[in-house]
Amino acid sequence: MYFQVFRSMVVPKIFNILGATLLVVVSTVGNAELIDRGNGLIYDTIQDLTWTQNAGMFFGPRYDATLSGVFYEGADTWAENLEFGGFDDWRLPTTTQFNDPTCTGDIRKAGDYQLFYEHRAGCTGGEMELLTDLYDPSNNPLFQNVNRTRYWTATPYRDGVDPCIDYPAYDVPCTISGDNGDRTDFYWQWGFKGFKDRYGPYNDVPFKTTLSGTTKRYAWAVRDGDVIPSFLPGDINADGLVNVADYLLLTQFVLETGPTPTTAEFDAGDMNQNGDLDAGDLVILSRTVMGLI
Repeated sequence: MYFQVFRSMVVPKIFNILGATLLVVVSTVGNAELIDRGNGLIYDTIQDLTWTQNAGMFFGPRYDATLSGVFYEGADTWAENLEFGGFDDWRLPTTTQFNDPTCTGDIRKAGDYQLFYEHRAGCTGGEMELLTDLYDPSNNPLFQNVNRTRYWTATPYRDGVDPCIDYPAYDVPCTISGDNGDRTDFYWQWGFKGFKDRYGPYNDVPFKTTLSGTTKRYAWAVRDGDVIPSFLPGDINADGLVNVADYLLLTQFVLETGPTPTTAEFDAGDMNQNGDLDAGDLVILSRTVMGLI
């Protein structure tokens, strides 16, 4: 009952007071998924991750797109030892295994490569896959030096177990010419450019594939969470201000008409600290925005 009264009385009043300002804020909220934190850091609010703005920083400030990349061990060591932006908890992005249900295609190379050099297209289950799906880093002005070939992920293929051990559970026989039965050092990698048919050109469908860690690929660093230690109470979109944009976003969370809030967004929106996002939080935030408290 209280919630219905709140919707019918408080919300229209606030909208009338703020007037045309809301039209401007709606577009701001819609584009707030990626936030440039400065100092070469980009915050991904959907995944609650911070990416280095420079996707080619492994090679230093003199990035050269013609460089062939780095072995997996070198990429992993670089990310784990990276100190950048005041943080030392960087890592390679993670992905999912071959049976990721978000993938729309199971594309294997023809001939002898069909088992181990597996291609999966249309995936959104991993961190770099979802980044690609939501923001297209190759064409996004927020990112720099994104190479459209392949990047290492931190995820071993089939958790480091040789696929032949599981055969015939896998639907392709382990009859690779010259196979020595050792594919425990294979890792998933993500390609922005699209997979290449064995005898054809590259296409424009991003994909992930598997390859030995002794092959050179690129490296991109990411870390969990935001670079801002904590959100201000009510600053749900983490722009350093408590304003109408936060009120609109909290309204979506309360009415369950928008994206699921991240942990940081939930903590900032739970202004009455009752462990829920509800009408009480909206009342407090609306008073804050209008300067009543």
